[in-house]
Amino acid sequence: MKANLCRVQDSSGYPSMFGSQTWPSAMQDSRSVLFSTAARNFGAEQLSRHYVETFFGVERARALMAGAGLCDALGQLPASISRVDFWNLCVDGIYKYDDEGHGCTPRPLPKGSWTVIFTAVNHMDSVSEGLKRFCEFVQVIPSGMTVSVGYGSDGLNITYAMNDLSERGEIYVELIAMVFHCVLVWGTGQWIEPVRTRLSSLLGDRDESLLTGLATSCWRHGTGVSMVYPKEILDLPLGVRRYKSFSFHESSVFMEIAQRSPRSVRSDASSSIVDELRVLMQEEIPNQRVAARKLGMSAATLQRRLTQEGTSFRELSREVRMRKLCTLLATDANLDDIAFDLGFSDRRSLWRACFDWLGMSPTAYRLQRRLCDN
Repeated sequence: MKANLCRVQDSSGYPSMFGSQTWPSAMQDSRSVLFSTAARNFGAEQLSRHYVETFFGVERARALMAGAGLCDALGQLPASISRVDFWNLCVDGIYKYDDEGHGCTPRPLPKGSWTVIFTAVNHMDSVSEGLKRFCEFVQVIPSGMTVSVGYGSDGLNITYAMNDLSERGEIYVELIAMVFHCVLVWGTGQWIEPVRTRLSSLLGDRDESLLTGLATSCWRHGTGVSMVYPKEILDLPLGVRRYKSFSFHESSVFMEIAQRSPRSVRSDASSSIVDELRVLMQEEIPNQRVAARKLGMSAATLQRRLTQEGTSFRELSREVRMRKLCTLLATDANLDDIAFDLGFSDRRSLWRACFDWLGMSPTAYRLQRRLCDN
């Protein structure tokens, strides 16, 4: 299993190492499926039960969804779940089965296997150096995956591929591509976005994927996943924020992505003030007066517009924080880091909020969650 690092030889396309995985023209290849995701809300997108059961296997999927309380009053499993729920199931599954491979890899990967790689990448000086090391480090664990980096006229291409092709393996590739994207965002402290994403055609003609909506356009063509980023990210320094806890950093970034409004909404001057405020709250949780100033209005105007949309600043802040809190408590992060990430002044403030929102302490919530997993 060898990871390749190549440079394109001309401006016509990527090196031959990409083979059938080069960016296709939808007009030239009828097997390619092109779809736009610019108008979608990333966090609101649903993944079907088929997608979930294909990835985890039927037994694991049912156990995890039941443990997460995703079943109805009669114990029936949902037809679909949100991407945030899927992410949380992945974290729960790692604790429950001690397998970061989720049954998709040649051998189980003990909890923390990918953390070792992400920590090492984060210690590199720049994204360019980090990508070189990432390709090398992926070979250290028996994931059955290769990662390649190519440079073309349209950007930096990171390609993920499994040695043994299957629908289950292709979903695992999507998950790792999503996780590493979050690691890059965390490590650079910059809001990096891919310009295009190519997904596997083995998963069918549906646009259902953990990755759709991350870039403005996606293709289904070939196998594996390719993410194209602007070349400018190569010079960004890594380690601006240190990677040190299993799942915490990428979960924090993933929740920010999930809460953000779609591009078409963010760029529309008439967009909902609730959507605009949610976007602002991903970077920080300001008080109402500061939030109003950043949105270019008075505190009274902000309050009036929120009332018109049936909510309040306090309710919206609570919603954003509580959703993120539940996800972060599923990780190994210490409570001080979680408190800081959520904008609390100290751990005691986090404890008070946790009792208010969840009816128990953060420690009790974590214990209850672990007991459910086991």
